[in-house]
Amino acid sequence: MIEKSQPVLGSTNRKVDADGIQRFASVIGLKAEFEHQYRELHANVWPSVLKRIEQSNIRNYSIYTMIILGENYLFSYFEYIGSDFETDMALMANDPIVQKWWNETDKCQNKIINNQPHEHWSVMEKVFFQNIK
Repeated sequence: MIEKSQPVLGSTNRKVDADGIQRFASVIGLKAEFEHQYRELHANVWPSVLKRIEQSNIRNYSIYTMIILGENYLFSYFEYIGSDFETDMALMANDPIVQKWWNETDKCQNKIINNQPHEHWSVMEKVFFQNIK
């Protein structure tokens, strides 16, 4: 097993960037037999789910897919612009409509082997960010 290096934080990979935004990326497996269903769900995201995402101070949320060594993966990215991440995420997790949405999407996904016990999506470590204007 490859051991993970300790983070080295500097001006290009802060927890909160100089612009005050926290950026998050994560990865999870996508079950091949559910790929079409997952794509259809995200082609028509429920309006109340989109509203809750916005109310939770999340911006520029995107999900990408890729096949690596024959396995399907999803990669997500979003920016958090609020001041209390834990509370905003708890409000999202406790929203009954979001819970129903997650029930639909979770069955399409495979957890990554090395994720933390409390994680559904495995959080990716930011190594570099530079806001180029």
